[in-house]
Amino acid sequence: MKRTAFSFARLVGALLNALTALSPRLGSRAAFYLFGLPRRKKRKLVEQAFLATGDLHYETINGQQIAVYHWGFRGPLVVLAHGWESHAGRWRKIAPALVEAGYQVLAVDAPAHGRSDGRHFTMIKYADVLRTLLQRFGPADSIIAHSVGGASAIWAMGTLSPALRPRRAVILAAFAELQTIMDDGQRMTGASDRLMAAMDDYLQSLTGLRIRDYSMVRMAQKLGEVDAFLIHDRQDRVTAFRETELLHQAWPGARLWATDGFGHGLTAPDVTEAVLDFVKTEVVH
Repeated sequence: MKRTAFSFARLVGALLNALTALSPRLGSRAAFYLFGLPRRKKRKLVEQAFLATGDLHYETINGQQIAVYHWGFRGPLVVLAHGWESHAGRWRKIAPALVEAGYQVLAVDAPAHGRSDGRHFTMIKYADVLRTLLQRFGPADSIIAHSVGGASAIWAMGTLSPALRPRRAVILAAFAELQTIMDDGQRMTGASDRLMAAMDDYLQSLTGLRIRDYSMVRMAQKLGEVDAFLIHDRQDRVTAFRETELLHQAWPGARLWATDGFGHGLTAPDVTEAVLDFVKTEVVH
């Protein structure tokens, strides 16, 4: 299965390389679109049952309807942000425990995920969603975010005024640089340097920033007032452990827990317990 996926990625890369040779403009736009197409993960029965207990409503953000689930409605606010090809149902073990402890919980479906609008996803769009939610519902006490949700949360917090940043952040298995993701994608697809350069130019035309500018490490350096707990598995096969090491080095006062054998998902009971203990512990600066 993995070999088949790799072969398909190589085929797509070869086609995009050929298109870029003819027209860098068309090649970069096609690549940007194709690389941001997540599959909508089917919700398990237990996840459906959990989500049915929340108050589902939609927030209009950048013209898209974003699904937001709310539990608790009183107490300090905790925002939950899932990762790539996941959805808010991921938090079925954490959200109820937080509500029981007196917190209110807001869990979002990222753009093009779960019940939210859209087919195309980028970390930048997700960061916009999280920043908007923190502005509309904050100030939040904590944010808990996984994988690309973690990277998006860091970017969102770094672009918020300090008064609206959460007091705590739990970042699970996030990457530290968008460049790392692009480099991984290039290796997987065999994308040419010309195609990657064209994508970089296209991103700048859309956002005013280049790939290298989307650095969560630089953002983390600004977040000293946010008490951070970084968790990453040493054997993570999706996002290298080194990424969180870089975040840890950059984030003033951040704590790092390097797990062994819990994988990229980090859904083990020990992780859930550690996350809950951290959120429920008073922040001391």
